[in-house]
Amino acid sequence: MNNCFILRSKLYENTKNLATDLQFKYQNIFSTKVINVNNIIGREDLIIGAELLIDFNFLLGRGAAYAEMDDIVCMGEAAHGAIDNAPQITGKEIIFINLERSNLCDVKILRRIVTLNERLNLAGVKLVVEITERNNCGRCCRIVQGLSYLKSCDIKLASDDYNFIGHKLDVYDTELLLFYDYIKLEMPVGEADINRMNEFIEYYGTEKKIVLEKIERNEQLYNVSLDNVWGLQGFAYCKGICLPKM
Repeated sequence: MNNCFILRSKLYENTKNLATDLQFKYQNIFSTKVINVNNIIGREDLIIGAELLIDFNFLLGRGAAYAEMDDIVCMGEAAHGAIDNAPQITGKEIIFINLERSNLCDVKILRRIVTLNERLNLAGVKLVVEITERNNCGRCCRIVQGLSYLKSCDIKLASDDYNFIGHKLDVYDTELLLFYDYIKLEMPVGEADINRMNEFIEYYGTEKKIVLEKIERNEQLYNVSLDNVWGLQGFAYCKGICLPKM
């Protein structure tokens, strides 16, 4: 509990001024269903969603330190900024916003997500809340309570950068199976890891929507089985589109 970001809320005084400099961009996510791996770029009809991202390079340019940026994210300022900026993204079927595990016990953030979901639904847009892989909270029971609350409000959840290499396919991952609708995987480099990822995709791809992230070249997909992959994301297809400052 000594590391709880809610209990250490005095940290907010150290980050709130820097948090006003938050800038956001979004990166498009492309479908695999009508795709030609050799000719994927520039096909607007392939876009099925977008992920809202913090422009960390902008903060670094303003003199922010990595530790300060971590505090901004973990304290919930990034989540509030994402909630404010998400409605600016137009023309997408689905919008992904990031939420830290340390934010899952913040009642204000959770209520704002529910309101955002209702607002986007009225515009015909689906919201997906992407729970990041950072785990500053250990096995705190409030994590499960927060996930359960969002799920009870019919909000779709995604697991970010899931560790498929360290996961045993025959081991029951309760949180993954109970809460998440989407699983985002970072593209591996080595052949052995790609084979491992293909096994993971085959195992989970029929029940969950798999998104492959951080694809920088089309060639990375040559040995990847895309049959059970829902979406593709990375610099190969979209460098990121800046949103105007709120």
